[in-house]
Amino acid sequence: MTLFVLLSVALPPVFSPHQPLFAAENDIMQNEPRFLGGLGGLYLLAEPGELVVDVHKRDRHDDDTSTDLRAILLGPDRQPLDEAIISGHGDARLKTHVERKGIYVVNVTAAFDRYGEHVWWGFRTNGESYLVETSRGHKDARHVEPIVLGPPLDPNDGDTPYDISFIQSASASSVDIEGLSGDASPILFDPTGERHAVFEVTEQGMASFTIPARVHESEEPWRLHLPQGADQVLIDGVTQWESGDRLQDLSLWSPTHDSFFPFADLRWALTPYSHVFHGDPGTPHEAVFRVHNNGVHADTLNLVVEGDALDVVLSQDSIELAPGKAATVTARVMVPAGAAQHDPTVVRLVISSARHPGFETWSRLEARVGSEDQGALDLPIVYQPYEHENAQFGYTPDYPNDNQIYFGPDNTAWIRTDNGLHRNDDGRWNRIDTVPGTRYRAGGSKVAFGLDGELCLLAASAKGPAYLYSADNGSSFVSFDADPSASRSQADIEQFSGHNVPAGPAPFVVATQTGGPDPDHFWRRVNDLDLYLPRFEAGVLSIGEPIPVSQQAIGISSHSGIPSAIASSGDRVHVIWGEATDPAVEVPGVPAHVATWDRGERRWLGDPSLVGYGPPANDVHNTPSLVIDSKGYLHTLTGTHSQPFAYARSLVPHTAHEGFTEPILVEEGLRSTYVGLVCDPDDTLHLVFRAWKDDGEFHPHSHYANLGYKRKPKGGDWEPMRRLAVAPFSEYSIWYHRLTIDRRGRLFVSFDIWSTFWFYRTDHVGQRRKTIMSPNGGETWQLLRSSDLAG
Repeated sequence: MTLFVLLSVALPPVFSPHQPLFAAENDIMQNEPRFLGGLGGLYLLAEPGELVVDVHKRDRHDDDTSTDLRAILLGPDRQPLDEAIISGHGDARLKTHVERKGIYVVNVTAAFDRYGEHVWWGFRTNGESYLVETSRGHKDARHVEPIVLGPPLDPNDGDTPYDISFIQSASASSVDIEGLSGDASPILFDPTGERHAVFEVTEQGMASFTIPARVHESEEPWRLHLPQGADQVLIDGVTQWESGDRLQDLSLWSPTHDSFFPFADLRWALTPYSHVFHGDPGTPHEAVFRVHNNGVHADTLNLVVEGDALDVVLSQDSIELAPGKAATVTARVMVPAGAAQHDPTVVRLVISSARHPGFETWSRLEARVGSEDQGALDLPIVYQPYEHENAQFGYTPDYPNDNQIYFGPDNTAWIRTDNGLHRNDDGRWNRIDTVPGTRYRAGGSKVAFGLDGELCLLAASAKGPAYLYSADNGSSFVSFDADPSASRSQADIEQFSGHNVPAGPAPFVVATQTGGPDPDHFWRRVNDLDLYLPRFEAGVLSIGEPIPVSQQAIGISSHSGIPSAIASSGDRVHVIWGEATDPAVEVPGVPAHVATWDRGERRWLGDPSLVGYGPPANDVHNTPSLVIDSKGYLHTLTGTHSQPFAYARSLVPHTAHEGFTEPILVEEGLRSTYVGLVCDPDDTLHLVFRAWKDDGEFHPHSHYANLGYKRKPKGGDWEPMRRLAVAPFSEYSIWYHRLTIDRRGRLFVSFDIWSTFWFYRTDHVGQRRKTIMSPNGGETWQLLRSSDLAG
């Protein structure tokens, strides 16, 4: 059985708008009758032999917008095997020779069209088992992936019938159809093939039916038959989900019953899809794989190593897993004696399922003979789909990669976890709990330090927000549980940014939202902002009374950049924030204000100082940042959303109330967001941020995200942006970057690329946060190893 479905692409070769449909294999490749809207791709359980996928694209717009479609064919190890870009109306053929049965992937994206609203795509394949995943770019709303049916492939076919085969969960599932035409009603067939329901079609061409809840989820697919097609189909559990649904975000279906296979049960059966390492002959290496049962029944998953290029011993080769459970398998690997630098040293780790005997797929285990290059990176790191640091450099972090690294006064490295800490002790990472018997979740990813190096953390428990404090290097913590009524709040604590040292436990600010969402201004928030100066009273920790800062604060955006809201020196505590403004009044952006609190005088030293505007106005992304230099001067950057940051410096040290320099843009035309700012021992400012580019250098068909770096030497100008990394796909991406500095002035950037495209993010499962460091003030950068933290 073969099939055809329409797709979208953006890579060489580029196919012309008038290239004809392929005819050479029409006898073995049957066309599906309709194009599809949206984006996404295919999962194919391919047998050995030649695999062919024809991809077809038609534009849905009449303007000059370039919606080039990029289609990539990848193997079970997610190595790219073939790819094409289709401009305008066009078709492309992707093919490969399948040596070993497994899950092959076709990934489809479109330039300037992350929702697939301006292209139709379709495919045809000689593969017999395949599923479509309808998925698009993310929206800041509930995840919904409607199945949008376009025109027939052959314009002479008219209203041709169409089928959608899908798995129904045990819960009741609503099936909603729009854009029906003609007299024939849709029919729903149950997993046994019996007719379950005939839909009643309204005058508006709509129809709905609810499949009742069942005791057990069906193992075979239901089939929705559309005799004359339709425009859009929504199915609970397939195109939209409730939180906690077993198949949440897995928009899997097939246009033919015969091609359906139980991929949902076997999703992420073995990950990572590949593991690359450097090793010398005779030197052992351990690679950890995750085996997962995504089904609703227990399953035994079996592992076999294929190939003799490496000596591999598995910690276990047969794992029985309950539904939804996972286990780790360690592969102990040795490069054989006598292996030369360029010898092929690849084996496959093959997984099969006892419950689904027709299923197999595999991961690749590759050794690169010789030592890992630990020198400076050739920047930028140019990410390719599925090819991040491990695939490119054979690099795996040997440190916890939960979050960014902070450094105490003695330069000990610390990393925040969900409910604890990691501490580096002479090269060994030790995990530390906070308060025994009480689970305190992290209230952010920052690790802060008091005057004498005490650990200070924001947290949350079942009681509400909390402040945690340790004066004995994390051996024990005391906690202060704050008012639980402040549930709609955000908090930020003063972290080390180069020269700041608080005069006691680390201060923090809390932004408490005072109004509901503004439907006309999605990113506008209004908050009360309060400063807290924790202290000990008669030996008991108190966070003190709230010190009002603003009643118009825009809020705190700190998932990326980790801007500094507070910088202290002696009794002076300097605070920066952005404010919401009246939407009816035109302003250049979010106004950034700075004020200084004097602990000794217990007062603000003046009215807040305006240091610049971060465009656009009323956008919570635009959180400003503040650092202090060795002389006590304050340095500020306005937060922006895809606009240049504006820089200003205080005219007088240790105060925000004696004036600032006129704000200047750090770089004209810089489309930047998410400030990460530190000041090094030489008073050079270092800035890391996301930057959009549409220069065509790395993605010639659309705009794309870069991890940007800039610096400003003391008394000098901001240097031009340098790229640290480039996203693997065009369109929206985010880096979740965090810039920190140690007590020796070395720079550390922790980041993990996040693409807008659901298909890629869902498939490329796993934690890939990593840290690069610069030992020389940003001149060069290298991948971090724990040994770099010694001394």
